[in-house]
Amino acid sequence: MAEVDQIRAVARDGGGVLVAGPAGSGRSRLLTEALAPLRFLPVRARAVDVPFGAFAHLLPEPSCTPVNPVVWAARALGPIPPVLAVDDAHLLDPSSAALVAHLAEHHGTTPVLTARAGAPLPEPIAALWRDGALTRIDLAALTVRETGRLLAAALGAPAEIATVRRLHHTTGGNLRLFTELLPGTAMVRDGGVWRWDGELTLPPRLRHLLEAELAGLTPAETAAIDLVALTEPVDLDVLLGLADQAAVTLLERRGLVTVVRDTSPPRVRLACPLHAHVVRERATALGVRDGLALIGGATPRVEGLSAREAEVARLASWNLTNREIADWLVLSPRTVANHLCRVYTKLGVNNRADLAPLLAA
Repeated sequence: MAEVDQIRAVARDGGGVLVAGPAGSGRSRLLTEALAPLRFLPVRARAVDVPFGAFAHLLPEPSCTPVNPVVWAARALGPIPPVLAVDDAHLLDPSSAALVAHLAEHHGTTPVLTARAGAPLPEPIAALWRDGALTRIDLAALTVRETGRLLAAALGAPAEIATVRRLHHTTGGNLRLFTELLPGTAMVRDGGVWRWDGELTLPPRLRHLLEAELAGLTPAETAAIDLVALTEPVDLDVLLGLADQAAVTLLERRGLVTVVRDTSPPRVRLACPLHAHVVRERATALGVRDGLALIGGATPRVEGLSAREAEVARLASWNLTNREIADWLVLSPRTVANHLCRVYTKLGVNNRADLAPLLAA
């Protein structure tokens, strides 16, 4: 892996490294693998409200209140390996962050850190990066091709391209989500090629991980993401008229929603389609009805159509393909085709172009 070689090369030259990536991108594993041949001291940020929390297991109890706590901590650590590996540096408490910077600037320690992409860094760490003391490496999501290779390696045989694309979209190219989701896909092997045609089933561990990612949202953020999940894609101006604008901005910054700005009007969807399952399952029937009512008809209510058929009809009226609709709703294209066939029969139409006037009415 190129990132492993880059981290090792920079660290051996005495330079610091900052590895940034989204949750589940493999930051921690990359850090451990890259530094395996080197002498390093591993620490991990735990609680931002505990002074020197990341180093608590290494520091003695002070006999008195030190005049300069950072200098005291540096001396108390004693001789340490040349490389300091800090996982989840964005969670460092102020004292630990100051100690990391102090060791780098005054003790010749080489810091190699990981942080979640988009999360604000403690000021001492951010200053190291701004001053050029840290080489930043941004981990990208898996591409469709990489997802296919990983899937083939996991299953022992290649998967059809439609299955690879569906799995890639569903996980957003996130390595951890890919690993957790795979057991719930119920793959079938046909002619030596794996295929995923069934509905999505969330394994219990994956469900808990997704719920944990949504658990820390503020009430305003929760309200905004619920509206998006229940009615996606939703027009950006409609969403901003109903939800707190700052909350929507924070959701986008945290990578939970994506604003598609190359459409007119811009539309908002969940960055990870798997979150939609968690939100929709926890929403009560009354909450769903109220959410759809707030959007003002973005999800049509047409006599004779089920809720799922109405969702499919709405997306089809925007001229999305069956594959695109399947990606939006995390369904198989075959299921979408079956829903559309029933929609056409019930509404007495023959194509997507006939849907828009009926749904608008």
